[in-house]
Amino acid sequence: MRSPHSAAHKPGLSKHGKTLPRVITLGGDHTITLPLLRSVNKAYGPISVVHFDSHLDTWKPKVFGGAPSKQAAINHGTYFYHASQEGLLANDSNIHAGIRTTLSGLSDYDNDGYCGFTRIEAREIDTMGTAGIISAIRKRVGTKNPVYLSIDIDTLDPAFAPATGTPETGGWSTRELRTIIRGLEGINFVAADIVEVAPAYDTNAELTTMAAADTLFEVMTLMVKKGPLTVEGLGEGEEEL
Repeated sequence: MRSPHSAAHKPGLSKHGKTLPRVITLGGDHTITLPLLRSVNKAYGPISVVHFDSHLDTWKPKVFGGAPSKQAAINHGTYFYHASQEGLLANDSNIHAGIRTTLSGLSDYDNDGYCGFTRIEAREIDTMGTAGIISAIRKRVGTKNPVYLSIDIDTLDPAFAPATGTPETGGWSTRELRTIIRGLEGINFVAADIVEVAPAYDTNAELTTMAAADTLFEVMTLMVKKGPLTVEGLGEGEEEL
């Protein structure tokens, strides 16, 4: 019987020098990204993050939710703040894409910067185009270090993905998001999540579920085309944009 194909015996990108399998998580509440980053940190140390979302999710607990308790302080709008405080994020190499949230004030962006993020707002697609957004993401995270990919389905406009907990108008189309994800080929994505899909809110045509499934296909394709995360594969797919 043929054994499964694996590169586990080769030196890899993890901090212990091993080639590890990738993990993709599908879910609802975006808070799940925090325990996932804690697990990834054990394997790779502080990691760069590409975050597709309409919201920052780096708010201080007192700003988002009021933090009435220690448990309530961790929620779907604060998990990246906690990740930063816990040292899970690589410094100044993280990026949001698709942002169009309502702010409590300009201090929200200041705090976001302190957490190590820069931002591409949804409306910038009108001036940058998908190629410009792809270039900005690639320059931010590079193609040498491990990267975590987190995708909130509300990156998409509610016309394309209505079944989510916190929809925001003015988002990208499914085609635009898929094009941008395809442009990230060659980046060392070690893990990913696709979250905030709420099937109970979906249309009879299941538009949101289809969009999430197709997004998952694009993410899996990136990982398969990249191949195992071995040291010998480091930087493959890198090119000047």
